[in-house]
Amino acid sequence: MDFLGISEHNHATAGMNMTNWQAGISQANAATSSSFLPLYGMEWGVINNGGHLLVYGTNQLIGWEENNYDIYVPKSDYTSPTGIFKIINTIGNNAFVTLAHPNFSDYNNLNSSSTAFSLTADSAIAGVAVASGPAFSTNTSYSDPAISLGYYEYFKNLLAKGYHVGPLMDHDNHNTTFGRTSNTRTAFIAPSLNQTEFLKAMKGRHFYATEDCDTRVNFTLNNQQMGSIVSGNNYPSISVWVSDPTNTNAIAKIRIMYGRPGSNMLAIALDSVTANTYSFTDYNMLSSTTNYYFAEITIGGNQVVTAPIWYTYNAVLPVKLVDFKASVTNNKTVLINWATINEINNQLFVLEKSIDGVYFTPIDSVAGAGNSSLQNNYSTTDVTPYEGINYYRLKQIDTDGKTTFSNVIAVNLSQAAINYFTVYPNPVGNQLTLSINSKKEQIATLIVTDIFGRKLQSTSLQLFKGNQLQRVAINQLAAGNYNVTILFNDTQVTKKVVKL
Repeated sequence: MDFLGISEHNHATAGMNMTNWQAGISQANAATSSSFLPLYGMEWGVINNGGHLLVYGTNQLIGWEENNYDIYVPKSDYTSPTGIFKIINTIGNNAFVTLAHPNFSDYNNLNSSSTAFSLTADSAIAGVAVASGPAFSTNTSYSDPAISLGYYEYFKNLLAKGYHVGPLMDHDNHNTTFGRTSNTRTAFIAPSLNQTEFLKAMKGRHFYATEDCDTRVNFTLNNQQMGSIVSGNNYPSISVWVSDPTNTNAIAKIRIMYGRPGSNMLAIALDSVTANTYSFTDYNMLSSTTNYYFAEITIGGNQVVTAPIWYTYNAVLPVKLVDFKASVTNNKTVLINWATINEINNQLFVLEKSIDGVYFTPIDSVAGAGNSSLQNNYSTTDVTPYEGINYYRLKQIDTDGKTTFSNVIAVNLSQAAINYFTVYPNPVGNQLTLSINSKKEQIATLIVTDIFGRKLQSTSLQLFKGNQLQRVAINQLAAGNYNVTILFNDTQVTKKVVKL
């Protein structure tokens, strides 16, 4: 180990007093060297009606027992104006807390769905244990690991609520088996090994949790390291590098996870690869939004979770899109219209379609106006939409090759209020079977014409609103090609049929 933090309980009923506290601080300072960083902190709080926090970055004992504290904080008070989170922020100097073996009812229900996001808590908390213990193990052969990522859901829930926290591996040793019960480690990234850089790295969330003691990970977004909170006018470009020095043949599986802070929706996998290096750009991110990204990695059978990077995308848009809509036509195609103003070096629009709203494919392209301060109107038609929901977005391409994306719109063919029909089977025999969708109750007229437009047959149809079947005899017609038209009250739709 390059560093070791010992965090004794902060109160006398668990063995702490002011004399012991000062002795621990002095011993840690005396043991510091260029190759090893000892740290002395406190485990603040109680299990019942509370929850345990690890506190580092202060030489003052925080407690509630008479004559047994430097700074007073009431017992079990985490989130009030006099609570531990507020006091940590008041101390400053990169003091921070991490959440040890957390339960959803801990810390005054901090992670409950009914508890509002707390900026005070967010500022104080640097990380969350995603695994802890086994606390009472006497194993010293690295063969007694904790439950794998046993608190991972708690960590992901905090991210979804909007908290800026990183993942930690805690040993919670209640015996002097430090670092030897298992290979799980918290790794932090800093230019040198000293207390100042450690506190700065932890406060900035520049760390990751690993089940293997020497797995190395570099996770960046637009060249900013893990834990950063950044913004920019370029799409988020993510890079991951993984190495296991004692298992050089191991190939990692990397998953890029992403979520929206404050959405209360857990992060999902955005992409994955089996490789030790990986680059990924999220071209789907919308301007003026914030996402967080982190990496889940498995290598040599061990798991790694990085601290996230929070990114706000503020694109410099070459085109101002004032309208973008899609509608189902009576031919059961989808008409897409959009309008722009203030186009700057706009070369091209590419219309993309998706069946799930996540993965899009191009279906058409329309030339842009180039440079224009006027309103420009565009349209195109999807002639082969999916039966059901169709998602659309516009990819705008500049003359210099840069791209931006519109918001996503959707139409549902199954629920569209249109007049439409199909003929099946086709070719037909002596009877037309018609599947008709009528947007209202109405009387329509079916007309059969030949290829020269001569009317051969006319039939009245009583239609109700919605989908229905109608059958019309055509046994008097000879074999050949015909047009079948239904004249609805406000539209007409024509289909070609072949009679056998």
